Amino acid sequence: MNTISWSGYKWITQERWGKVHKDKPYCWYDPSAVQTTLKGYLDLKTQYNPKEFPDLGIRSKIGVGLVSCVTEFGPGTFEIEARLPYGKNLWPAFWMWSWDSWPPEIDIFEGYSYKSPNYSRWNWNKPWAFWHIDTNVHYTKDNKNKMWGPKSHFMGFKDPTKNFIKYKLDWSLDSLKFYYNNILVRTIDDPLVMKQINSTKMNVIINNHVTKDMPYSEIPNSNFTIKYFNYEKA
Repeated sequence: MNTISWSGYKWITQERWGKVHKDKPYCWYDPSAVQTTLKGYLDLKTQYNPKEFPDLGIRSKIGVGLVSCVTEFGPGTFEIEARLPYGKNLWPAFWMWSWDSWPPEIDIFEGYSYKSPNYSRWNWNKPWAFWHIDTNVHYTKDNKNKMWGPKSHFMGFKDPTKNFIKYKLDWSLDSLKFYYNNILVRTIDDPLVMKQINSTKMNVIINNHVTKDMPYSEIPNSNFTIKYFNYEKA
């Protein structure tokens, strides 16, 4: 299992359960798509790099960069400053999920470029939320997996593929507060959600990714650049 040291923490370059998701066989977590720069930044790439997984009967063509921190985190603030990868059908994310089970999961952001390589989109219902960059929370209710709901937010006019944006979560015992460039964009304080999240420790993950719609003939050599990861215990 490949590991790196970055921003004062140890990270593995795959999910803790493996290098490929059986339901997402079109890409795999490629250690060569994870690099650190002379400035100390983290680069997570996408690239054409086929790999066989005989035990799963999978041949995956796209290598994507992912890092998973080995530290078990509790309440506090989590922040990165990042420039999103440019290209169609990309799915970068900064998120966390429980060391005990799934769900719960907290998505500080998930970006969806689809046909717009800089994540822009027009939403008639939310004209101010023109970047397709969402917050979300997964939890359990009545023994079923539920989502609090993906939601886009106004996060300024700067193109997130050309500018570094700060993405932050403030996890307290009472609420989850999401900030983009130090502006509060969402608060979740549902007692059931908070009870589940406060009962566990979280595994922090940062990844580049592609959607299932990515044609193999158009795989971009994209680069998700993160200046730092910072955690401050509550």
